[in-house]
Amino acid sequence: MATMTAPDISAQLEQARREAADLRSKLNQAEGELAQAVEARDYGRADKLKQRAADLRPHVLLAEANAKALQDAASALEEHRRQENAAEIERERQERYEAACAQYAEVERESIAEADRLFSEAKDRIAEARQSLQAALVAEGRAGQARRDTHQAAVEAGLEQPRMYGPAAPNRVRAHIDASELLAGILRTN
Repeated sequence: MATMTAPDISAQLEQARREAADLRSKLNQAEGELAQAVEARDYGRADKLKQRAADLRPHVLLAEANAKALQDAASALEEHRRQENAAEIERERQERYEAACAQYAEVERESIAEADRLFSEAKDRIAEARQSLQAALVAEGRAGQARRDTHQAAVEAGLEQPRMYGPAAPNRVRAHIDASELLAGILRTN
């Protein structure tokens, strides 16, 4: 048996509806004429019309049942198609989601690796900055010691009088560090 497609069923459904409507119309006409014959007391004609209506009735019922069955089949096929489309749409949505997740997971992995690398570089640079700040303070301390030694040499040569506190030590680096939370924080890091 050949498989029917939705257009085949639609065409058969329309034909079945036309046949059922045509037969129903003939049955209604026969029953109407029967009622008129009974009213007119034409019992001979009424018997023929009664037999005609009785003969048409199973054909009408069968045609209407056939049309209903084809309608049910068409509806079932439409529902099946809708469910297949819904399943396909869901499958495509799931595939898009999985592809997006894979893409985003890769971006996440790469970004975390980059963040770790940059953080490590930043820590290295902070360590370098701390070492530079410490070296600057040591150099500034040497400059202060040289200034004190110069003053002491001037005192020993009799060119200057000794001072209670001695000459002021350079503190430009220390002043900048103390004025900056960032620099002070870098200096305190381990």
